Amino acid sequence: MTQTITIKRHFQETFIVKKSRFIADIWPIQDERQAKTTIQTNRQLHTDANHVAFAYTIGLQREIQRMSDNGEPSGTAGKPILDAILKNELVNVLITVTRYFGGIKLGAGGLIRAYSQSASQVVNRADLAFLTSFDIIQAVFDYAMIDQFNYFAKIHNIKVTNMMYAGQIQADCYLLTSRSPELQQLLINSFAGKIDLKQTGKILLPILTKENDQ
Repeated sequence: MTQTITIKRHFQETFIVKKSRFIADIWPIQDERQAKTTIQTNRQLHTDANHVAFAYTIGLQREIQRMSDNGEPSGTAGKPILDAILKNELVNVLITVTRYFGGIKLGAGGLIRAYSQSASQVVNRADLAFLTSFDIIQAVFDYAMIDQFNYFAKIHNIKVTNMMYAGQIQADCYLLTSRSPELQQLLINSFAGKIDLKQTGKILLPILTKENDQ
């Protein structure tokens, strides 16, 4: 795999075939638990639908691949959806295609085309993103430095989460792994050494491609 591509956010597209309505949804996911929860939630939103088929892949090498026809003839729904994911070389994505039957049978070939087109269409419309490695850096500093810290995070486009207020302020910073040593040193210099930094983990996050970053 020459590129590690996922999507940035949830996107939905509707496709009509001989009065049957196919609603394709695509989500970025981190693990199977998230995939299963999203599938269950989506099915609860469409309790009157005839079928909610899906496929997803997880892992940089797509180590985990799952699919379901959800009552459609074997191989006519889940596999075309999965093929759309693999064809576009996506990782860590889930696609569900919800079908509301319109009264006209499509046959096996028609179903395969409909599910394939629905999945491909939602991929084409979604915001593609590069899956990028970030270091999770825990920062601890005094209250008097909060404005300085927020300004630093803003100008360097650093995502800050889990900010806690106790004796000192504690926050998790997501630093691009490729720039992590440089940014950590800049933080230390900016705070004249009055900040404690500790790496607590790594995370893969989607970054929009230039073509779609609008």
